[in-house]
Amino acid sequence: MGRLIYLMGASGVGKDCLLQAARRAHPEWLVAHRYLTRESSATEDCVALSDAEFSVRSELGMLCLSWQAHGLKYGVGVEVEAWLGRGTTVLLNGSRRALPMALERFGDALVPVVITAPPEVLRRRLMGRGRESIDEIEHRLKRHQEMERELLDAFPGVARVNNGGRLADSLTELTAVIKGCSAQA
Repeated sequence: MGRLIYLMGASGVGKDCLLQAARRAHPEWLVAHRYLTRESSATEDCVALSDAEFSVRSELGMLCLSWQAHGLKYGVGVEVEAWLGRGTTVLLNGSRRALPMALERFGDALVPVVITAPPEVLRRRLMGRGRESIDEIEHRLKRHQEMERELLDAFPGVARVNNGGRLADSLTELTAVIKGCSAQA
């Protein structure tokens, strides 16, 4: 059985950029795309679906995980299970909301990793995207701090990667986490 590296973190911590960097540096690792009920951006690895398309895939059992956040539906395809069955390391931009479901589904194959960045970096990145008001950004920043505390309380040994500086440094940290958990397998 492979390992599912389940990345979590607030909007703006750079999970998608980190996943792209990992894909380029480590082609032996597979990066799972998500199904999402909104158009993707240049940095996201997702497949945009309408609500109806998402429902059909869900009803047909084509999603091994699904959740809702910010008025959107997110899903992960069952291909991830096939990849893991072949012993592959799979990286996924997951969700803390779906973590309990992911742990139940994938058990010991799942390696949760919290991606962080300092609040001032998050604020700058979120403002640069231009998707949210200042109040919405401040709410996200507060929620990010709460989420980190919740995750660290629930999973005291969870790996953390700081993605607030150079992307190359963050990739080095993530690579060390992945190689460390592979050595323990």
